[in-house]
Amino acid sequence: MARVKTKEKRTLILETAKRLFATKGESVSMNGIAKEIGISVGSIYTYFPSKQSLIETIIEEGWDEYRVWVEDRMVSIMESGKQDDGIGLSLCALSFLVDEALPKLFSDVELIMILLAGASSNARLEKKLQYLSSMISKLVEDSSVSLEVPLDAKFYRIGIMVFLLGALETIRITSKTDIDINAADIRAFLRQLMENALGRPLPDRD
Repeated sequence: MARVKTKEKRTLILETAKRLFATKGESVSMNGIAKEIGISVGSIYTYFPSKQSLIETIIEEGWDEYRVWVEDRMVSIMESGKQDDGIGLSLCALSFLVDEALPKLFSDVELIMILLAGASSNARLEKKLQYLSSMISKLVEDSSVSLEVPLDAKFYRIGIMVFLLGALETIRITSKTDIDINAADIRAFLRQLMENALGRPLPDRD
């Protein structure tokens, strides 16, 4: 008899596996996940044909949820400021990314741990970093006026990617050590980088 699938059980499997992979690494077995939940391992395979499929689902669904949230908020910002000049809108969007979007990503430590795990070659981390860095560098470019030294878009984008990768790695390390750096410190430093590049302060978001 085929097992009945439910949204609730699928969610429970994903949440439990995410926690275990983040804390114990991707060596965690499907049997270990099943034991933690208190179900048969066959129940997990009903939803996910392999451990790799389970890991990919955790990463991609988690990222897609975040990406959709970011894009919805960006659309809202652009629509609410249609009467403003393009530079003003770009500055508001940058402020949102620095003060809200990146902190939201940094708060999902479990997803970060899995994204950075050595075995997650199919996490497509580069593509995800490129998505954020391209968005940020484009907004910086759109917000820049009368700079003595024009920004090099390509190298600025690479620089943002390096920063983001370092930020994610810092979040991973500090979650396991007593190093006194947190997401708020990283956000403040990125805001300073943006403001230095622009030669002006980013607007505060109410």
